[in-house]
Amino acid sequence: MINSTAQAGLSLSRPVFTDREIQFSAFGLNWGFCSYAIPVDLAVERLGASDSSGQQLNLAFQINRQRIMQAVIEAGSPVPGKRVLLVSV
Repeated sequence: MINSTAQAGLSLSRPVFTDREIQFSAFGLNWGFCSYAIPVDLAVERLGASDSSGQQLNLAFQINRQRIMQAVIEAGSPVPGKRVLLVSV
């Protein structure tokens, strides 16, 4: 369950799709911008994308925005300049 206080202070950027990852940033109060990535295989397996096309990955990202926010909250704020690979969404 997402902590409503943490969720209220969290924003996700538009995702960028590469061959291997969905990359995005999150902005949270008191931690600034942080970079995150979700492996494409995980998006297909757990987020419901039917294939690895940009359209399907974007749809899976948007539909699962709350789950992704929860994973970001659980992962916490990384060291500046480092991207956190989310392996549990």
